[in-house]
Amino acid sequence: MARKPNFKKASSAAAAIRRALGSKPPFDPERIAEERDIQVVYAKLKEPYNEKISGFYRKADNKIVINKDISPNRMIFTIAHELGHAVLHQEYIKSKNYQPVFRSNVHVDEKPVEEIEADTFAANFLVPLNILKKYKDVADVGELATMFAVSEDVIENRLDLLRRHPNLATQ
Repeated sequence: MARKPNFKKASSAAAAIRRALGSKPPFDPERIAEERDIQVVYAKLKEPYNEKISGFYRKADNKIVINKDISPNRMIFTIAHELGHAVLHQEYIKSKNYQPVFRSNVHVDEKPVEEIEADTFAANFLVPLNILKKYKDVADVGELATMFAVSEDVIENRLDLLRRHPNLATQ
């Protein structure tokens, strides 16, 4: 039986690392990566990967490789996502099962557990619910996306989570 995503572990790890940046968004995952001696590089990926991969973490040389052809907001989310892999999934990254996952509209239940956890880490790092809660009634989705330096989709997903689980806004 496959293991289930550990949302609490991913959320807690993101919160612990983010605290070093204070409580005023936006939060810079590239700075945290560099503080952990993880180099972030921007590369032009070859076809067909340039349209299918946003980025990946390369354990061998401790690098996060970002597709330079994606939007700035996607770059930020991807850096945070790959940082999540570096923090949460060292054993998985060393295994033969680790490989970059193509971007797609695959339902969350069909994603590998590690991808769900890395997404959870990134969302909690970039848009902490306790901070989003402070601003949600004074700014619209577009303003919040700008404030947190993420896409409107990320903000809408976080607001939806906050509506469904208001008790999560305590971290």
